[in-house]
Order: sequence, then C-alpha cells, then structure tokens
Amino acid sequence: MQGKLFTQDFLREGIQETDAWQRLDPADLAQFRARIEAIFGAFPADSQANEAVTETEIIFPVLEALGWASLPQQTASGKGRQDVPDVLLFVDAAAKQAALAERRDEQRYRRGVAIVECKRWQRPLDRGDRTDPLDANAPSNQMLRYLSRVEVASERTIQWGLLTNGRYWRLYFQGARSRSEEFLELDLALLAGMTGLPADWFGPTDQDAAHFLAVFYLLFGPAGFVPQPSDPENRAFLAIALAETRRWEARVSQDLGELVFERLFPRLVAAIAEHDPAAPRPHTADDLDAVRRAALILLYRLLFVLYAEDRNLLPVRDPRYNHYSLRVIRQKIARHLDANAVFSASAGRCYRALKDLFQIIGQGDAALGVPPYNGGLFDDRAHALLERLTLPDAVVAELIDGLSRRPVGQERHWINYRDLSVQQLGSIYERLLEYRVVGDGAGQVRVSPTIFARKGSGSYYTHDDLVQLLIRQTVGPLLAERAEAFERQVEALARLRSPKPQRVRELQDHDPAAAILELKICDPAMGSGHFLVSLVDYLADQILERMADSTARVGWADAAEPYVSPLARRIADIRERILASSQAHGWTVDPAQLDDRHIVRRMILKRVIFGVDKNPMAVELAKVALWLHTFTVGAPLSFLDHHLRAGDALYGERIDKVLDELRAFGALFQINELARIAVATASMNQIADLTDVDIAEVDQSRRLFEQIDAELAPLHKLLDFWQALRWLPANDPVRQRGWADLASGRFGDVIDVINAGAVVAGDPASDEARTIQALLRQTRELAEREGFLSWAIAFPTVWRHLDSGQPRGGFDAIVGNPPWDRM
Repeated sequence: MQGKLFTQDFLREGIQETDAWQRLDPADLAQFRARIEAIFGAFPADSQANEAVTETEIIFPVLEALGWASLPQQTASGKGRQDVPDVLLFVDAAAKQAALAERRDEQRYRRGVAIVECKRWQRPLDRGDRTDPLDANAPSNQMLRYLSRVEVASERTIQWGLLTNGRYWRLYFQGARSRSEEFLELDLALLAGMTGLPADWFGPTDQDAAHFLAVFYLLFGPAGFVPQPSDPENRAFLAIALAETRRWEARVSQDLGELVFERLFPRLVAAIAEHDPAAPRPHTADDLDAVRRAALILLYRLLFVLYAEDRNLLPVRDPRYNHYSLRVIRQKIARHLDANAVFSASAGRCYRALKDLFQIIGQGDAALGVPPYNGGLFDDRAHALLERLTLPDAVVAELIDGLSRRPVGQERHWINYRDLSVQQLGSIYERLLEYRVVGDGAGQVRVSPTIFARKGSGSYYTHDDLVQLLIRQTVGPLLAERAEAFERQVEALARLRSPKPQRVRELQDHDPAAAILELKICDPAMGSGHFLVSLVDYLADQILERMADSTARVGWADAAEPYVSPLARRIADIRERILASSQAHGWTVDPAQLDDRHIVRRMILKRVIFGVDKNPMAVELAKVALWLHTFTVGAPLSFLDHHLRAGDALYGERIDKVLDELRAFGALFQINELARIAVATASMNQIADLTDVDIAEVDQSRRLFEQIDAELAPLHKLLDFWQALRWLPANDPVRQRGWADLASGRFGDVIDVINAGAVVAGDPASDEARTIQALLRQTRELAEREGFLSWAIAFPTVWRHLDSGQPRGGFDAIVGNPPWDRM
C-alpha cells in the first residue's frame, strides 16, 4: 500500500466503522474476490503483455467485476488522441446511456464520475520511458494532466482518476493538497494471491488480503462515488473517507502537541540542564539558550527518524539497519513500560543507542546498507552539547514512548508518522518556539511560554486551505506566463520548414517545466516552513503535469521523435547517479523509491525555494520539514544554508544607498569590495547547480558557502553597522561623538575601521578612539541581537547591478503569512 491520500489507521480500522462498510454484502464480497483471483490466476506474473493485452486480460475484467459502466477514449478538449484518457466511468448503465445521448465527446464527461488511464503490465507508474516514443512521459504525470482537463470538461463533476498497470491500482483526487503524492495505491495482484510474484516477507496475510480487497471494492468501485443515504450532507463515500482522514490527522497532532508542550519538552529541558557536565552554576543566559537549542535539535532529530522510518525512507526492512533502528528501540521501551518495569535514573544505554543511530544516519554505514544523509541535522560539531551529554534511560524512555504512542481509552496506540503531514508536524513543533528556558538562580530551570514569541520571531501558523489559496493566486500567474510563452513558440515553430527534430531541439529552450526551476520564490517569515513545503507540492505537481502537457502540445512532432521535456533527462541522470553510488557502496536502496516525483521535489528545493526567519530555531525546523518532504532515498539531505537564512526580514540595508551616504562622508569604498558580490554570486550559482546526490557534493556545497560568507563578511559588517547606527537614538552621546570622530577619517577610513572592529590609525588610547570603540561595540551587539538581514548579501544570486542607483533583479514571488495582530 502506497500513497498518502488516506491514513493507514482509517483504511485498517476506521473504515470498518462507516455505514458504507457495514452495508457491504459478504456474499457480494466473496463473489468479487473469486472473480479477481480468477482474473489474476489465469495471467502469468512474468508476462511481457503490452497495454492492449493488459487492458483485455486484466483491467477491463477488473472494472467489470467492480460494477462499472464505461466508455473508451472520450476526447476531453477536442485536440486529438493525446488529450484522451483510456476510459470514462459511470456509476450505472443509465448514466452511460445519458452520456451517449450527448452529441460531443467532451460533453459526456458531465455524466461520468472518474477516468481511467491504462498502462502495460507492471509498467513503472512514476517514470518516463525513453525507449518508447509513444509513452515517453511518466504515467502519473499524464494522470495529473488528464484530471486538470477533465475537471474543466466535466464542469468540475469529475475529480477522481484511476491509474493502473494491471498489477498496481492507484486512486487520484484532483482536490488533494499534493496530487502527485496524495494517492492510494494497492497491489491488486498481491492481494489476489497471484503466483509467480517475488517473495515478500512483509506481504499481506490472508486476513489482510480479504480486508484490503474489500477496501478496493469500496473505494475503487461505484459505491465509493455515490452519495451515502445516511450522510446528512449527501456526500459520496470517498468524500467522507477524506474528511475522516483529515479529522484523524488533526486529532493525533493535537494530542501529540499537548503532550510535547505540557510534559515532554519541559522535562527534556530540565534533564539536559541537569546532566550537562560543562554547564555553569548558576546557569547563565547563554547556557539556558544552549539548553533550549539542544532540546529542540534532539526533538527535531527524533521527529526526522520517526517520520523517515514509518515511511520506509530509512531501510527498516533491512535486518542490518533494523537492529539499530528507532523502531526497535521504541518497541523495547514499550514492552518494558507495559510490563511496569522501571528505567535507570543514571544509566544511559538508551541515549547512547540514539547517538549511535544518529551517527549511522548522519555519516552512513555501508555495513548496515545506510548511505550518509547528514545535511547538518546530525552534525555533532554544530551541536556540541548533545554530543557531550548523556541522558538517563528514565528520561529517554519517557521521551521516546511519548512520541511513539498515545493513550486511547485504557490502551496506548502507536502513532503512525506515515499518516501525519509534514505541515501538521511543523505546526506542533513551531509552537515550541513560543517557549524560553529560565533559571531560578538555584540551579533549577523551567520552560516559560511567551505569549507574543511567535509574533516577535516572525513565526505563525496559517490554515492549510489559506496557504493553498495564497500560493495558487501568487505563483499560478507566473506559471501561466511560461506556459503561454511555450505555446507561442510551439505555434511559431510549427510554421517553419526546417527539419522537425531541429525544431524540437530549439523548443527545449522554452520548456515550461524547466522554466519553473528558474523561479526564485521566498517566504520572508517562514516559521516551520509550512508555506515552503506546500509550495514544493504545488510546483512539483505543476512541473510533472507540464512535462506531460508539453509533449501533447507539440502535435507537429514526429511520432517516432516526440517532444520530451529536457527535465526528463536530468531526472534520469540524477536517478542513475544515485543508484550507481548505492550499488558501489552496498547501500540498501529500492529503485522504486527514486521515482520522478521524488527527484523533482529535490530539484525544486535546491533551486527555487528561499526562506528567512528571525528565529534561528525556526530556520532549523523549516530545514527538517523540507528535508522530510523531499527525502530522496540513497542521496544525502540537500544543503540548504544558502537559501534558508536566519535574520530579520524587515530590517537591513541596501548597498547602493549605503554607498551613496558613505561617499558623502568621503569614505573610500574600493571597487574591489563590490567585486566580492560578483564572486559570491558565481559561487552561489555553483551551489544551486550541485545536485547533492552524494555526500561529496553536499560537502562541496558547504565549503562554497563558507567561502561566500568569508568573502562577504566585510560588506556584511558594514551594512549591519549602518543599520544599527540608524537604530541608536539620535541624541545618544556615544552615537553622536563616536560617529563624528569616525567620519572625520582621523582614525582610518570608515569602512576599514568598521571591518577591523577597531581604529586603524591615530592614537588608540585617546578619548575619541575609545568612543569609537564603544560605538562599534554597541552597534555590533545590537546587530547580533536583532539579526538584521541585508537581502543582497544574504541572497547575492537574486540581484544584479547592486553598485548602481538602480539595482535589478529580486524574487519572482513572495509567499507567506498575511499580516496579523491580536484584537
């Protein structure tokens, strides 16, 4: 079972409580199962059947067994075969007859409820096939395209699509948050007990097979698409199932959030403060902040591993890794607690097991089949407190069990992180940014909520429906412009007489899917990354759909050499590099987990996404959310420091304005200072071009970024000083006297002094020099506290001609929370 459209809890348990399930006739289910088993029993698993044979022998008989009435190949937009899904489904024969009475094909969609796209036996559903010019695009991309067109043709009547290669059957929903990710896939051949399939130790039991065949019958058959008589809103069963899934997700995230806020986080903070061997007594403000950061990073790491293991992104099915996995650790803890056993208040076995696991994930372990995934989250050098610390088993056991199970009545049920969206998890952990750690002066610490912390730090949660609307309205027009430009080029080239292959190659420079990856979109107050995660989903859906759409648009290309988006080659190259590296190192990587949709998300993350937040821990949380959402099996976590920055998006300086003001004071700003920006821009572009498919490229990205920071440090100091100077009261004596003495030039050029952080000429012991030193210290502390963000220095690839009075460039779009305040 694959996909995120419905939760596993609902599909396994919740569905049995619905009226539709309880009305299922056991005799009908038995007859359906017998027919499905007969269909697959008569078909060889190793067949090389083409699409037509697969349709005749498998797909059409299954549709008939489900009870569908259907029509083949109904044109959706009048533009030819490329716009035609294979099958249009009707709930009954009467609806089909009404459709046949329509004069035009596209009008028949108003009578249907779903479409079906068929593929040859076991054809991969998420990959293009370069060996077949007639089927070059990924079938899942075609489904996105068909759903968009059928939605229009049916006047929004049709929102559902079935995609199948005979063995795997998928259900797609046009209104999903991410159409390319939120589908339901069932292995119908495996459920039918087909002989000749590869052995699967994790395959379904006979009881599971019977249950999920009933699930298939209900969700993929006409019964799921008709209004339910017991529902007061007259909803179809699929709509009810979606609502129940969202309700479960919200309930679990609420329960988990309350536990984290009220118990787990406060106790974790107290334990870290108590067991840090290097902590001062009493705790200083810096030490308390370090404790808070360590607690958050530990929670972020656990969140990452829980999510990655439950989604099989880490190789939990490989016994080599599973022995060290968090899944095994939490199962042992649960058994211990359920037996009313106690955990030691001094021994640190559990924490050491966690540290070993984090090292395995961060650095990789070929002996266990694990590639290195470290993108900074598991870097011990960046989190020294967690490295030198050892927490007692009693603390770690409570923490892990609290994150793993939730009370339901008198029992504790496992939380399946597979069924929680990254956005929901982000909202839970973002609320922790409201808390600060305070000491009582006697060595004890506690967590204290600050009511306006999220407003002050720029992090605040927005409802998902509003997020989707804002992204569509903001980014949608940009994508439409690029699609229209491609269409104009298609029409212009159609009129030429040059060889078609040559025209196809020329057209690739205008590819609408590739053009999306050239966008630069920023959330200036990203918090947990909610907007950015949703933006990745939206752009991924659009890229995948436009890859299929562009092929269909170029109707004049030869059938043997159709237009194929250049992204197809780039995606295939990345996949081949990851697989080659995995094979060379002996890592456990399932090629099926390296589909186009996963790789496209990774490409979007590295090239398009930018974000800022004043709270450094919000930046770290956003990284975790984006890493989880774009996790690519076999490839390390992408380097993100160049695009996700900590700083105050509202306060920073423009280089051109500061230069004008400095020149008025006679400061000597050398042209080679501006050359630093050009160097940084070139290096930033190198980082964007690196795919980070192996740890060497991630390390190269990190080294380039460190060089950029060093190169831009003088400009950064200058702009911070200038912004801080504006913040100081005009009548502040240090500001008045210090700036006057500094601007006089008697103690060195203004820029040289600011860069050095000290006077570079004159008598350093004079009163004037000491006043300048006081001013430099005051502005430096203010800049560090407020985190001023000078956009040109933070993101040098976004602007051009910064030394002129008319700098060019900027982001293509800004997304994020609308203004808010407490009323």
